[in-house]
Amino acid sequence: MKQFLKYLILQIIFLFNTLLLAQELEQENFLKYQRFFKEYKFKIYSAHKEVGYVNIKISSFSQISDNFCSEIESYMDIPILFFIGNTENYEIEHYDFNFIPIKSSLITFEGKKEIITSMDVVKEEKGYRCYFVKKNKRIKEKEVIFNQPILTPGNIIPLVTTLWDFENQKEIEFNFIDKDRLKTDVIKLYFLGQSEDGLYKIKIVLPYFKAKFIIYLDKEKNIKYAEGLGLKIYSVE
Repeated sequence: MKQFLKYLILQIIFLFNTLLLAQELEQENFLKYQRFFKEYKFKIYSAHKEVGYVNIKISSFSQISDNFCSEIESYMDIPILFFIGNTENYEIEHYDFNFIPIKSSLITFEGKKEIITSMDVVKEEKGYRCYFVKKNKRIKEKEVIFNQPILTPGNIIPLVTTLWDFENQKEIEFNFIDKDRLKTDVIKLYFLGQSEDGLYKIKIVLPYFKAKFIIYLDKEKNIKYAEGLGLKIYSVE
């Protein structure tokens, strides 16, 4: 549970990034996997003070095979809820050509302590079996069955972009893999219309203490900022 806020913020960051890239990914023809590489940087603020960052590299090829890959580095220095602060994350995810997760490796550094969470996926007749192994002071193993579509940080961008037209469909639900609690859960997105200054508003609801974030977009669907839990997230040029 101590990793709760870190995982929540990473989910928000990727959804934040998803809406920003919607039109761009259509032009890149992401579903046909043209060669694609992008790097994104985000800063996180609390009470006008920078408290963390998330750096993301996304590409249509990986080192293990010719498929989709994402690499994430993050840091947070404040304790909020179960997040103890002063922790770093490094994660790499691999996907096949249908955006189904193949495997991932997540390393969290809390001072001298290192937590490693790995995930491997096997296709079965009735769906996909996901094997988790989490190594901390002890080893925790778990299996989860899921069907498509399933969201993780690495495939949120192409899946949400292609499956949700928020101006015509006011709300949508997605299943996603929670690598902190080693389970699948539900994330909800709502289109709230426009703010007084003409920005589009998207509300994201995660299944953690009714956690909510609001994303603001201009008329060209460019992200202005996101806010929630006393935090604000901005993209860095």
